[in-house]
Amino acid sequence: MIRQITDAQVSQTLTPALAIESQKAAFTLPSEVPSRIILHQLVTDSTLFKPAAITTPSGNVHVGMKVVSVRPANAEIGLPTVPGTILMLDDTTGIVNSIISATLLTAIRTAAGSAIASLALRGKKSNAVLTVFGAGMQGVEHVRHLLHAFPIIKKVNIVNRTKPRAEAAIVKLKEEYPGQEYCCLLLSDNEGIKEAVSSSDIICLCTNSSTPLFPPNLLKPDAHVNGVGSYTPGMQEIGVEDIQSFEIVVVDSFGAKTVGDIAKAVEEGKFREEELVELKTVLEEEKVREGRTFFKSVGVASQDIAAAGFLIEALDSE
Repeated sequence: MIRQITDAQVSQTLTPALAIESQKAAFTLPSEVPSRIILHQLVTDSTLFKPAAITTPSGNVHVGMKVVSVRPANAEIGLPTVPGTILMLDDTTGIVNSIISATLLTAIRTAAGSAIASLALRGKKSNAVLTVFGAGMQGVEHVRHLLHAFPIIKKVNIVNRTKPRAEAAIVKLKEEYPGQEYCCLLLSDNEGIKEAVSSSDIICLCTNSSTPLFPPNLLKPDAHVNGVGSYTPGMQEIGVEDIQSFEIVVVDSFGAKTVGDIAKAVEEGKFREEELVELKTVLEEEKVREGRTFFKSVGVASQDIAAAGFLIEALDSE
């Protein structure tokens, strides 16, 4: 019998603690991640098939595939513009045993990946101020996971194009994390953005922007930035000057080099692809950095299957 796992079950069971544990496994334990398959000629827009297998600390091998589509027109009919589903297989029989709604799971595993990158690069330094650009699902999950990883954070700035969505995000976050000070900022508030960025220890970029979200040369000398929103050569959340200023630029996979944030810096001769370091290497080194650091994530299939595997194990143990 095939089990259907909903977003509600994902939300209840895949806690920040469990999600972060799953992402450590995704980047450190044995995994097999073949090239993704993309359909884009006959289908509307594009559909991607991303298979992977990964071993979890329990010794289980989890095998699965995420199917994700890009359908911008879905917004007009109230559906997700990037719908996703994960199919999980029994490793012994090869038979599909679980179908998981992947929209929320993807946001959670992405935020958990940013959390472990932040921990690896910043350690337990003074992390008092967090600023997140984007008040959607991805932005909210980044706040949740960064607050779990860094309980010392006292202030959270949420920046968004529209105020109602940012305010709604803050209301939701206060229910789970009431001990922080929250500030809502509009993306058009130039002075407010400058003040927020220049005072932030950790910044998360969770938008689909095609231009940098803030002016250059505002970052603190030891600030850490997570970039997760851009995923094409034409998208860019952070400027070339800031890319050039980082002590280290870390990626979840070298495929991230094609994204505008990095590609434009390379094109302008301000950064070399050879300087990119994979997160797996950073986790193995266990070396906290003193200067500015940047983590660029475009998503790896092993992250999805690790999160799904941990989720299934947790549900089975209930």
